[in-house]
Formats: sequence, C-alpha cells, structure tokens
Amino acid sequence: MFGHDFLAGYSAKLIEYALAVSYLVLFVAFWRYVQGGKKAPQPAVRVAPARERAAATGWFEVPADVALHPGHTWARALADGTVAVGLDDLGHRLLGPVENAELPRAGERVAQGDLVLRLGAGGKSVGLLSPVDGEVVAYNAEIATRPGESAEPYGRGWLFKVKPTQWKRNQAQLLSGAAARDFVEEQARRLYESLSPEPQAHLQDGGTPISGIAREVDPEHWDDVVRRFFRTEGA
Repeated sequence: MFGHDFLAGYSAKLIEYALAVSYLVLFVAFWRYVQGGKKAPQPAVRVAPARERAAATGWFEVPADVALHPGHTWARALADGTVAVGLDDLGHRLLGPVENAELPRAGERVAQGDLVLRLGAGGKSVGLLSPVDGEVVAYNAEIATRPGESAEPYGRGWLFKVKPTQWKRNQAQLLSGAAARDFVEEQARRLYESLSPEPQAHLQDGGTPISGIAREVDPEHWDDVVRRFFRTEGA
C-alpha cells in the first residue's frame, strides 16, 4: 500500500514538471512571435549639414613659393634679393577689402615677430607681425592710397618689401609646402568652429568663406579672433 502511494505521488510530480516545462516552452515561443517584427533600437546617427561636412581643404590658397608666419603674414624671396611681405588668403577673407592701412616706410627696420603694420576694414582693424628681419625698401602705395579695393593676396596685395638681414634663419622659422597647407587647413577648421553659429556672410555655396567676415563679427568676438589667428590685438 505504501509503495503504491509513493508511485502515485511520484507520477503526479512528473506530470507537474512536464506541464511546467511545456508552459515555459510555449511562453518563449509566443514571446518570440510577438517580438519577431521588432528590432532593437539603433543609436541615432547625426548627419552633419553640407557646410559642416565640407573640409577646410581647398578653402584657402597657399602658393609654393611663399613661407607663412603663424600670424598669417607671408614672405616671398624675390629675384632682386629682397623679400616681399603680405597678408595670406585666410587673413584677406577675414578682413575683406582694406579701407585704411598703416604700413612701414622705406628705411624702417623690422624684426621677425614684431608688430609692424595695421590694416582696417568694416570699422575694425588688425595688427600684423613681420615674418622677416630687415630694412624696409618699399611699401605698397596702392594699398595705402586706394582703400576699399580687394587685391589678390599673393600678387598685387603685397604690403611691403625688405632687404633681409638673416633670411635663411627667418625662413627656418616659417611654414612652407605641405606644412603651410596643413597649418592653413587647421586654422580654417578653427575659424569655422570659432564663428559657430557663423555670421551670414561667413559662408556661401554650402561652405566657402567669403570676403569681409570681420564686418559680420561683433567687436568683442573680433578681438578674440584677432588674438587667436593673428596673434596681436584688434580694434
């Protein structure tokens, strides 16, 4: 009698376990069916606007025969032994057509890294550093006497010429070739970031900076731009 009761109880337990397992299997199958059409949420992918996707590469020209100072002035050795100095393409686009200019005169001596001139446009001005040591032998009277005209930065837009005293040494402290291009591209990226949200005149055609950005920047922000990009003081 005892053995019969034991077997009956054992069979009942087996039936309970079988039902429980069957229920679990059916529940898992049902859950998979319900969830079958759903996919785990994917992280949102931010698509940058066209102007942000546009790389700085190609925005600014850097001729192979010029050497750049980090303050965005350039130097070019000429056939007559003098060195021409000017403002690079990025600087020209920032400032726009020059309205007034304070240039060094013939006979003045300049030193690499010294503040030697000031250009103004749109009610703002910027001081510029000399990329070379030497004695000034000429200045661009066209820039000084015909304000408001936009001259090609590496051609008619030259600012002054010097008879260098240590050109090789100066040249070693400047950027040329790939290093100059990389520098300007990085500066262009920083410019974009510093002007975000950018002034309306900053970009055209989905990403190309246009001339005269200074006119669109408030005075306080302009001072910051001058300190960061020209390494001088604005006004």
